[in-house]
Amino acid sequence: MAGRLAGKVAIITGASRGLGEYCAIEYGREGATVVIAARTEQVSNPILEGTIYSAAIKVDEVGGEGFPVVCNVADRASVEQMVETVLAKYGRIDILMNNAGVLVPGALSDLQSRHWELQFRVNVNGPFFCTRAVLPTMVEQRSGSIINISSVAADREDSGSYGITKRAVEDFTRQLAREVRAHGIAVNALKPVAAIETPGMRFGHGGDLAPDVRAGLPTAASYVEAAVLLALQTPDTCTGEAFNDEQAVERLADAATKARLRS
Repeated sequence: MAGRLAGKVAIITGASRGLGEYCAIEYGREGATVVIAARTEQVSNPILEGTIYSAAIKVDEVGGEGFPVVCNVADRASVEQMVETVLAKYGRIDILMNNAGVLVPGALSDLQSRHWELQFRVNVNGPFFCTRAVLPTMVEQRSGSIINISSVAADREDSGSYGITKRAVEDFTRQLAREVRAHGIAVNALKPVAAIETPGMRFGHGGDLAPDVRAGLPTAASYVEAAVLLALQTPDTCTGEAFNDEQAVERLADAATKARLRS
């Protein structure tokens, strides 16, 4: 039986590990061709395992097609070259997930300027550069789904510079959705309702998570299902929204899927 994303070409930035990789694997399981667009070609720290090549292999293993492409989303020329490479190989782009992100903790009053600039280059400029690069193709196709990855930090007043960048992402989502609706393109934002275990989280805890911490974390099942559901949307079904994964599943999933995720 064909998957829900069979025949679709999806670009996921920052998909060499973590939530981006989890979504890439699920897209592959649903039959998509998945472009793994990230910077990591070699593992430099064993805790931060994962490269664009290993992620592409995992997509292949579940029945999709993984295509690794080196891309730095903070560099407009790198983004444009990545999109040109994808179009030269596949001729279309159906889904863009702007997942690449960076978080530098600290209060605004003592945050280094370079860290402020880094977060805006990756978290805000990156989605803008990637979106602008794929839009001409999606407009010509008169179809497409753009998913911007936000964070619950966007809902908190104490989330520092990272939360500011994620609020910008959600505002970008809503305005872009209005602008491209007439072209058949849906634009939504997705954020995990709670922390999900990733290599980055393990790295932040010194390499591993304590058993009680790990036991309290949700699996990625609801999040990756929400990512698939959003990839299927059109302007007529859902656009301009900023969901956490539970909200997306509740609104967009069928009864059987909701029951499966609750069990």
